[in-house]
Amino acid sequence: MKTGVALVAGLTFALGAGAAQAKDFYKMGSLAPGMSPFTINTAFATIVNKYVKGVEIQVSATGTGMRHQLLTARGKMDFFMPGPVGQWLMEKQIGPFRKLKNGKELSSKLRHIFTYEIGPYHYVTYADSGIEKMEQLKGRKVFIGPPGGAATRNVALMIKSQTGMVAGKDFTKVNMGWSAAIQAFQDRKFDVLVFPANAPSPAIQQIVLSNKLRLLSVDVSKQGPLLKVPGRTIRTIDPTLYGENMVNTEPVTTLGALVGVGVRASMPEDVVYRITRAFWKNVKEAHATAIWMKHAVNLDNALVVVPHGLHPGAARYYREKGLKIPPTYRTDQAWDAQAASALTKR
Repeated sequence: MKTGVALVAGLTFALGAGAAQAKDFYKMGSLAPGMSPFTINTAFATIVNKYVKGVEIQVSATGTGMRHQLLTARGKMDFFMPGPVGQWLMEKQIGPFRKLKNGKELSSKLRHIFTYEIGPYHYVTYADSGIEKMEQLKGRKVFIGPPGGAATRNVALMIKSQTGMVAGKDFTKVNMGWSAAIQAFQDRKFDVLVFPANAPSPAIQQIVLSNKLRLLSVDVSKQGPLLKVPGRTIRTIDPTLYGENMVNTEPVTTLGALVGVGVRASMPEDVVYRITRAFWKNVKEAHATAIWMKHAVNLDNALVVVPHGLHPGAARYYREKGLKIPPTYRTDQAWDAQAASALTKR
């Protein structure tokens, strides 16, 4: 039984009346409050803690998704945010995992529970910044994600594909964590904030209440092989979701990504089965937490892409539901040489 797990962010979702009974404690890595993974993870933890006897999931909202992936692979965390790009980077030992010597071995210690849409990448700037298109980022201060994060690599590649500009050379790359960056942008410490979120994002909703903002579009026609990266999606953002202070008058085109809820492979099958069953049986409670949740988290999309392979406990539940288990995403299959090259280089 796991005991005494420290919670970095101090966010604990208890079982309430049953708190006195013996429980297994599990730690779940999450991105910052105001971002879709945090909303989904807290809903997931709340449902599991409410309906799965003897289980308590504690959500840690510090660090990057890639950091959580590494901690889970090393047995120091229990749940993380998996994705095809994260698996690719770990197994190829590049980007945030470039110093690893055993990337494939670590990846084999990870498993998947379900897939969801992390949301479209929002490129947000103040309406009076003078920036109306991506090409005007030159010389500006831009937050494209935290150091060592997969999102940082993704956004740098998107901007380079569209404009030819290189992060840290043609524009200043702001190095902060997610929470600090959201607060710093609200304090107007830099020019453009980029992060993925299902709309409307609570973080942007708060800022746009008292400021006029603009969303920048991504020119999909210039993204080339990046569109073939597994888990990549093309999305639009309806600016009216943010009210009249969002100055865009037309839907904004951008890219999104599929990620999910993952778990360490060593977690007992029965535990993961009970957790998976409880979550989907009560998923309407998660849907009630955000207007976009029903679109982002549902059984129709739960197995769209399966990095690292399904945990046997999750697979057991889906078979009972009559769902077809898709092949595990594998990095040794040449899905597209150009896309792989683009993902590897920066």
